Amino acid sequence: MAFGTKSGGIGVIDRFKTGWTLTKDSFSVIRHHPKLMVFPLLAGISSFFFFLIFFVPLLIANLVGSGLEYIVLFALYFVTTFFSTYFSAALVYGANEAFHGREPGLRDSMKAINGRLGPIVVWSAIAATVSIIIKSLEESDNPIASILGTLFAVGWSIMTFFIVPVIVFEDVSVTSMFKKSGSTFKDTWGETIGAGFGISLISVLIGIGLIAIALVISVPVAAVFPGPGIVLGIMLVGGAFVMAYLLNQTVWGIAKTALYVYAREGEQPEEFENFDFESLGGRAEKPAEPGGQSTGGIKAD
Repeated sequence: MAFGTKSGGIGVIDRFKTGWTLTKDSFSVIRHHPKLMVFPLLAGISSFFFFLIFFVPLLIANLVGSGLEYIVLFALYFVTTFFSTYFSAALVYGANEAFHGREPGLRDSMKAINGRLGPIVVWSAIAATVSIIIKSLEESDNPIASILGTLFAVGWSIMTFFIVPVIVFEDVSVTSMFKKSGSTFKDTWGETIGAGFGISLISVLIGIGLIAIALVISVPVAAVFPGPGIVLGIMLVGGAFVMAYLLNQTVWGIAKTALYVYAREGEQPEEFENFDFESLGGRAEKPAEPGGQSTGGIKAD
């Protein structure tokens, strides 16, 4: 399934509207299946855990030098990417289950992803290597290398935007893995990359609202009981940040899955009835007929 695109760009308001529609429909999925938020939570916890484990080794490696810091960084990037991708893939699988009218169980979703550990390992190794290259370029004293590093990072983000859905749904080689992700990004979000700005902005606004509520609750308590009030405030504000992060990551995962499922199957998820996939929010022409479905991967019946 490929989307046609009209010439010309889109305005900020249109981008926000697209992001808002995707976010609103994604929230409807979260409302009916709140357990999907567990996957970003597990991803965040695992990343924090490994950062703690590698903190001291990284300090020692930076002091020793001789390239040892890059070896430690590779190990850190590899394990964090692996677990982040694993739980993100489980979220994508669970979202797809919800799209097809099935209950997205946590264990069932992770069990299904266990069959995709090979591609996840390969992707994690490649991503860790590329991250080190980008980091070395961006931190270079050569301004040209620094600029190239930034451009490379942007291009890499675009090319791998749909890498997790590809890992979940497709049985592809390493090369075609990136090709499929890049082509899907071009087909579905070619002119509407700014829609992501709308999703992120809405998540930030929700976070600000939650923080404001936390302050309204904790400030009066702190005025009467300074010690307990401050502790309560820190806990509530911290909880607001965590909730905003989880909502943002879950919405992103669900929205990406919806776009990918439509591009792959040519069917609009029922939960996204407010979003016109055929015109991609009114900024693309009607897509061409499906040219066939892929083989392998985790299929939806």
